Amino acid sequence: MRVMLTFLLAFAALPVHSDEAASTCACINRDGQEVPLGEIACLTVGGKSFLARCAMSLNVLTWRRVQDGCVVSQAPYPFSPAPQIAKGPRTGQSHL
Repeated sequence: MRVMLTFLLAFAALPVHSDEAASTCACINRDGQEVPLGEIACLTVGGKSFLARCAMSLNVLTWRRVQDGCVVSQAPYPFSPAPQIAKGPRTGQSHL
């Protein structure tokens, strides 16, 4: 009986860890979009934008600031039109 009680107490003290439970965790931004745990998203709070990572702190999902500002795109805005190809007389020479 004593051995069984010791075994049960030792088993109860083991931490319960489930990869499945951790993989289903996601932070939710203001737009209602889910951001999986560990992923980075652009957040805007009080008119200021910043990159934040969805993280876990004491079993509570939270946003951790990564950097100020959000890089949205490398393309200029508004998008510039496609470059125009010059239409002129062909000399028959290749410029490759």
